[in-house]
Amino acid sequence: MEVIINGVNYVPARNAGSSIGIAITTHNRPEVLKRTIEQHMKHLPSGALVVVIDDGSKPAAVVPDNVKLIRHEQSRGIVASKNASLAALMDAGCEHLFLWDDDAWPIADNWHGPYIESPEPHLAYQFLDLAGPRKIKDMTVLYRDDKHIAYTGQRGVMLYYHSSAIKKVGGFDPVYGRGMYEHPDLALRIHNAGLTSWAFADVVGSEKLIHSMDEYEEGARSIPRPEREALDKKNAVIYGNRRDSGYTGYAEYRSQRDVVITTLLTSQPDPQRGIKMVASPEMLAKWAASLRQCGRIALVDELQTAPADVELYHVPDVKMNVYFRRWLHIWQHLRDHPEYRFVWCTDGTDVEMLRAPWDEMQSGKVYVGSEPKTYADTWAKQNHPERIYQEFLEAHRNDVMLNAGLLGGTRADVMAFAHGIIRLYYLIESYRFWKKEQSAAAVGDMLAFGIVAKSFGDRIVTGPRIHTVFKSEGVGKEYAFWKHK
Repeated sequence: MEVIINGVNYVPARNAGSSIGIAITTHNRPEVLKRTIEQHMKHLPSGALVVVIDDGSKPAAVVPDNVKLIRHEQSRGIVASKNASLAALMDAGCEHLFLWDDDAWPIADNWHGPYIESPEPHLAYQFLDLAGPRKIKDMTVLYRDDKHIAYTGQRGVMLYYHSSAIKKVGGFDPVYGRGMYEHPDLALRIHNAGLTSWAFADVVGSEKLIHSMDEYEEGARSIPRPEREALDKKNAVIYGNRRDSGYTGYAEYRSQRDVVITTLLTSQPDPQRGIKMVASPEMLAKWAASLRQCGRIALVDELQTAPADVELYHVPDVKMNVYFRRWLHIWQHLRDHPEYRFVWCTDGTDVEMLRAPWDEMQSGKVYVGSEPKTYADTWAKQNHPERIYQEFLEAHRNDVMLNAGLLGGTRADVMAFAHGIIRLYYLIESYRFWKKEQSAAAVGDMLAFGIVAKSFGDRIVTGPRIHTVFKSEGVGKEYAFWKHK
């Protein structure tokens, strides 16, 4: 039995997870959008999720109650809008993703069937040329069989992706700014990754399934002609270089944000203090209040409340040196949050941000804390008895000692750094079990931090621009991003 309410097919609750997602992007075309939504509702796949991305329309777009609206208060362009489409559908668990312009719509029931039934994880509605007497002659047919037709280029009015392709290569690359060439770039990356038979293909007979106003030159474009031409000229160079090189890079489609992460792990004793700390939100108050232009993340095992705007993530109680354990939790958290761009991992009880570092950070550089002394340090030698640490201390006795209370960089670099510390920790613990290491253990992660930092070579950045003089109560605060003790 089919149940239809206000033109929408409803499915039983057990099937309520939408495997089909439809996202429509719009900007300042209310009448066009209204008509498009009406047409979609006439031919809506059973159980499909429908989302409209309003890219800063004035006035704001209006949609029916059964359509989800996501709005950009200010126009961000095609790339950001299409990526918002992907994010909305992927986050909703959709398997089949249909991205539509607001001036195209289905004209037949089961229009989606040939796309879903195809083994190709990416297809797009194509027309060889304009329907009227004016011709642009910008594409030709490369291949045709009874189910698929492939071209030398791609129109962007309706783009189909299987979620597996997006997971593999990501979404539309922000390198294209407000837009132009972003969708053939994604199609090529999918093809170059070995996922599709052809880069730019459609199903045979799609002209009986879909109508495009662009194809029939109906109405005005949403982007003025001068802006389109400027974007086209700039982005054609990027696209051409990638096309010829076989580029397959991943492009993050979720909105990225910068974050500062701290850990407050109080369920186990602190090996340097010999006692368990008491979990209190006050411990993080100064740290949280100082942060600028970023997310505030605290990974905790006992703390239940936090200062304002701090996002608490509870981690399991693990019987493990807390200084190493924090890197495990940090790495796992970063693994689960691909939307992060730049990341700082800092101590939470004795670190404060003095000025936002985000605009000055460079991809590929790794920013670390340091101390006004070298590795020829008595405390370090006495409290890190393992052979690996002792050999490191001797080899680098004249090098500046790095401090693990500050680590910054791209999400990928911080993940790699944290994972390096964890690998070293488990290697030493394995040596201890195999009797290749003495029973006494290091009190903390300071030397492990230094060893991993050395593996990053000249990518490591430290000094007065990064933080104040350690334990100086703010010497150099007029220059530094961070105050540390």
